[in-house]
Amino acid sequence: MTLRPRRPTESSSARDSTHGERGRFDANHLRVRALHRLMKDTRNTPRTNDAAARARTARTTHALRAYLLPAVFITLAVFSAPGAFAQRRMTKEYPAQSNIRLHLHNRSGTIEVLAWKKNVIKVTATMESKSARVTPEVDGEGLRIDVLRENREDVGDINFRIQVPEDSTVDINTMRGNITIRNVRGQMVRAHVSSEGDIELTGIRALTVMAENTVGNILFDAELLRGGTYVLNSTQGDIQLRITAEAGFRLMATAPRTRNIDLNGFAQQGQFEYFNDKRKVVGKVGDGGAALSTTNGRGSIVFMPR
Repeated sequence: MTLRPRRPTESSSARDSTHGERGRFDANHLRVRALHRLMKDTRNTPRTNDAAARARTARTTHALRAYLLPAVFITLAVFSAPGAFAQRRMTKEYPAQSNIRLHLHNRSGTIEVLAWKKNVIKVTATMESKSARVTPEVDGEGLRIDVLRENREDVGDINFRIQVPEDSTVDINTMRGNITIRNVRGQMVRAHVSSEGDIELTGIRALTVMAENTVGNILFDAELLRGGTYVLNSTQGDIQLRITAEAGFRLMATAPRTRNIDLNGFAQQGQFEYFNDKRKVVGKVGDGGAALSTTNGRGSIVFMPR
């Protein structure tokens, strides 16, 4: 398997945004300079006791205030706008073969992985800091991005939007930020947030799925396959599982603090036992072909038919 990066492109929206901000700054800068000269001329005007002259001076001062203050606030808004000049975007594409593996290790920022029907991996990264480095690497398994290794210090959020072939294996790990993975149908899907962030897995069809966070919600919308293993864990948040009503699986669900485990319609379809004052549910639905384990320390676990 050979992956060759295509030439990176710069987002036209990013260029337009930068030129627009600079243009507004130049216009306001010229306006302030002109007003400064006008105020100087007003101060240098000889004093007079003439009532009409004093009235003209008062009108000029009022006009200056009305004209100058908006220019000052607009200039401040340009400089205080988040990422007005610092934020930048990188886009690269890599031809890919079947069963490619994507591995991403990020520090903070949102991550979105979308499956499409092209044999191409498209990586778009939006960086908060000009000093941030993102260098995708091609190895024998697929594509690897390690933000922590490339950036020893915290460089702010780096947001990713990655499009992969449908049969890809996806392995995502971040310290902070939300992870969204949609319509992937490879061998494995893994999403891990070591501190705070939601995880959303929708349209997934894989033999192994693992989702874990410390603080945040987990949405699992997937097809359970015979022989598959599915593990969903959160310390504080809500876990919602949407699976097909005909799915066969063995279940172990634990909610030690809240005892909030809602099987909904699956309670009538399978055989379940409750342990430790309903803090733990063990049972089977259908032929029990898949293994499903979920634990939520301080939140709810809710099953919904897909």
